[in-house]
Amino acid sequence: MSNDVWHVALEPGTTKMQDVILARIDVNDIQTISYLLSAKRPKFKLLETAQGGFLLMYGGEYKRPFPSIMIWRVAERDGENIIKDMRPEDAWIVEHVWREWLMPEATDAEYVPPKGFLLVVRKQSTQV
Repeated sequence: MSNDVWHVALEPGTTKMQDVILARIDVNDIQTISYLLSAKRPKFKLLETAQGGFLLMYGGEYKRPFPSIMIWRVAERDGENIIKDMRPEDAWIVEHVWREWLMPEATDAEYVPPKGFLLVVRKQSTQV
């Protein structure tokens, strides 16, 4: 089952956020996730916040600052973590990820939010 995920990264050579990429991907599609993260070994971390849970995926071969992060919403149900779609009201997490994952620990850079969200649609092939 695929869910809406956000892919966040910086504009090359700057501390400004690129437009957030919104894609519909299965959390188990490691090939696509690896491609988007430019990573051979994707890793993840569960992040619990007052606004809910999130699954952050990143390249295991990188260290902070990471080149990009993928963000899924997570909800617990019957003791299991269930992947959910990201929602517009989750936009606050982009700044958190910028500060804690995309920037070096000691930075005085000012957060510049993304200008928008880009929807990526994967074309399905059909056979006749």
